[in-house]
Amino acid sequence: MCFKHDGSLHRIWDKAALIYEDEEKIMISNAKTLIRESDNRVWMAKEPSLSIYYKNRWFNIMGIIRSEGIHYYCNMATPCVVENDVIKYIDYDLDLVKTVKNEIKILDEDEYKVNKEKYGYGEDVENVLQKELELLKEDAINNRGDFNNQIIYDGFDTFMKLFARREYED
Repeated sequence: MCFKHDGSLHRIWDKAALIYEDEEKIMISNAKTLIRESDNRVWMAKEPSLSIYYKNRWFNIMGIIRSEGIHYYCNMATPCVVENDVIKYIDYDLDLVKTVKNEIKILDEDEYKVNKEKYGYGEDVENVLQKELELLKEDAINNRGDFNNQIIYDGFDTFMKLFARREYED
């Protein structure tokens, strides 16, 4: 579950499977899952993905599996917490994308500026977000950490073997 800074619900994914968890991160995978937005829009993520939520980092990474390769979509967000088997975090608007062609883009800077005022993010939050965004960008540029296509493919392969072969093959 994804929330905004004021605690209001932002987005919910209908289903995902736990692939891996340790003291630093949680990996989940899904395909063909419904996503419910706070404005009551509902849409389906048709491309399979592996999402990595960090317990001590201010971002999460989603590796989206496309026919031409892995597309990374990263949200600047609080470290995740797990309550009753539900991953929860606060989304802070800024997103980093690494395309299949290794192009790096920062998205939603205007939304961040508006929401920073609307929700009163504060200097501490802004400082940690900027620092974490720079570290995330460096990792993306240098293919470090979880910007590793094989991690994404292996995680989704585990998902298919353990949970979803029949449901997602069509």
